[in-house]
Amino acid sequence: MLRVNHSIINDFSVQAAVMLVLICSPARLIGQQAGYGSSNSGTTICPMVVRPAAVPAGAAVKMRYTLKAVKPTRTPFKAFVHIIDDQRRMILQDDHTPPIGTSTPGWQGTITYERRLVVPAHIENGQYRIVMGLYGDSGRAPLNAGQGVSSLGGNSYQVGALKIDSQAPCPPADTDQAPSLDLSDFHLSFREEFDEPLDVSAWGPGTRWIAHTPWAGDFGDARFADPGSNFPFTVKDSILRIEARKDDAGKWSSGLLASNDPLGKGFSQQYGYFEMRAKLPPGPGVWPAFWLCSSYNRKDKTAGLDGSVEIDVLEYYGRTPSSFTATIHVWRPEPHRSKGCTITTKSNEASAGFHNYGCLVDSQWITMYFDGIKVWQGKTPPEHNKPLMLLLNLALGPGWPIDKTPNPSVMEVDYVRVYAKTGNK
Repeated sequence: MLRVNHSIINDFSVQAAVMLVLICSPARLIGQQAGYGSSNSGTTICPMVVRPAAVPAGAAVKMRYTLKAVKPTRTPFKAFVHIIDDQRRMILQDDHTPPIGTSTPGWQGTITYERRLVVPAHIENGQYRIVMGLYGDSGRAPLNAGQGVSSLGGNSYQVGALKIDSQAPCPPADTDQAPSLDLSDFHLSFREEFDEPLDVSAWGPGTRWIAHTPWAGDFGDARFADPGSNFPFTVKDSILRIEARKDDAGKWSSGLLASNDPLGKGFSQQYGYFEMRAKLPPGPGVWPAFWLCSSYNRKDKTAGLDGSVEIDVLEYYGRTPSSFTATIHVWRPEPHRSKGCTITTKSNEASAGFHNYGCLVDSQWITMYFDGIKVWQGKTPPEHNKPLMLLLNLALGPGWPIDKTPNPSVMEVDYVRVYAKTGNK
């Protein structure tokens, strides 16, 4: 789970509100190497292609990035992408790490990749500039401006434009398709129907769930609370309610469930189909998720060095209520890298009712499903060499303001199920 980094460009002082992850199509990147410190980093930045050319607020656009690199940079850089209005105020942001690291051998030649941007519903009609550059611990990297790119000073470059038009057609949602999931060759290997009292403790051992990440790496703007009699978990009519609540001092608390304890004990499975059926809370600042992580003894500092992955089946940002993201992370061996997709839904679909969020994992592919509809697929990384534990939570943030988050906010979960291929463990 990654927190959004709000880096501000030059004198742009308005904080952004946008959520983005790598888009569905496979990403092939260009490279740059060169260490910077000379007149430029050896990388040329090219115009961005935005499709569709105009969309209404609340819709998604695809943004195709192109850079041309002479050689890798000496140190890694991230990309800042700021969408600004005619008063030089930043209204959207898509800072990200390129799919190919700038300091890796692959950062060379022409690098092209796509990301999908979901425009928040409150953005006004207008033509907005897209400003981009590279930044790292040593500052911003000077780049060569390709034909059609304007240098704005401060090592920032205008690469294109985004048009918001309420009259423009809205692209069809990714979830507006026919279901294709086929589990006829699978059998249930784990089921949590919430038809009995929740078997949970703070850290285990011996319970089906614990209420923190096994590595004690809790996150977000709400503290994950130890389970109490009525908070943050309650079960009624076979529905689990995970509640986020603000106390009298203004401090938020919420809940998380993990199927492994810190020693790696509990349910896990390397391959198969993993699914949660849930109704997500509405409102800015909410950040519910269903995710999978490599299972091993977290007390053993060497246990995950040969491979540790995270599969975010669902990350939902209440600020962009007609989309969610799915991401594959590789944490070990370092450096961290990821690939993923922003998945568009019908208007407020995720918070209007219960839906199935699923992930089919095999040795070749990781495929994401929404109500049985295939919405994205990425290659299984070789670092996926261990069973996967289950995690579900209602966090707040991540990095976006929570001053307008509804108090309380509730994530409702109907069930969590896992299927294994018949004949396999």
